Amino acid sequence: MRRSERLWHLAYKYGMGESFTGMWVEGLETTEVARRISADTAAKEKCRWADLLKGVNIGSGVGVAWVGRLNDNWTQILQRGVESLDVLPALSAGNRRALLVSWNVNAVGDLVYAIDGNYATAFSVTRPGRRRGSDPHALDLYAEGLQFDAQDSSWENDPDLPAGWMEYSAWEEARLEGDIPEDDYEDMRPEWMDLLEFAVNGYSPPLATCITSALALVGRITGRELDEAWMNGVHTRFLITRR
Repeated sequence: MRRSERLWHLAYKYGMGESFTGMWVEGLETTEVARRISADTAAKEKCRWADLLKGVNIGSGVGVAWVGRLNDNWTQILQRGVESLDVLPALSAGNRRALLVSWNVNAVGDLVYAIDGNYATAFSVTRPGRRRGSDPHALDLYAEGLQFDAQDSSWENDPDLPAGWMEYSAWEEARLEGDIPEDDYEDMRPEWMDLLEFAVNGYSPPLATCITSALALVGRITGRELDEAWMNGVHTRFLITRR
């Protein structure tokens, strides 16, 4: 695995390669976080990731937020089923900072940063130098050495690419261009099955690097990256209903 992709692969390991919504807020306890993102503070329970969706039929406006302290100063929120793209002002109110990272198989959202109830920066994760907001360069210092360019091609000769990726990509491109029947996977090499699973979950080397860079940037601000220790812990699940 390329180190520059490590956090995408971590998200993928926990079923979030295809779709991810994560938020981070400074100085709030879990119940107050839930209140500010309009989750049901009464419908809560402690659980592990494996049990997050137990008894919950997500979709059609129903989702969950998994909330837990990341360290002494920051709380981490992972959501499934619904997104909270407009709650950072509420989360950051009271002279706090809050961040949002999200993606799905169709697009990677901007890394959004709010301070004291106001949007400060929308930082493009895939287009270098593209910034918006009242303080568009507020995150530039944290971004030093990270890579935010979905068009980058420097990965093509990287020996740490997933084994067979270049060959699989060429085969897949030929299939999509019609040189191979579109629904014909019978001739695909068996050893490419894991690569196909990656691709179905939105993987490509430059995008995985961009996503990893976004999560690494968040880790530089909060003092801790998303990691297995946190994912394997027990945190609080809250129900969210959007009608």
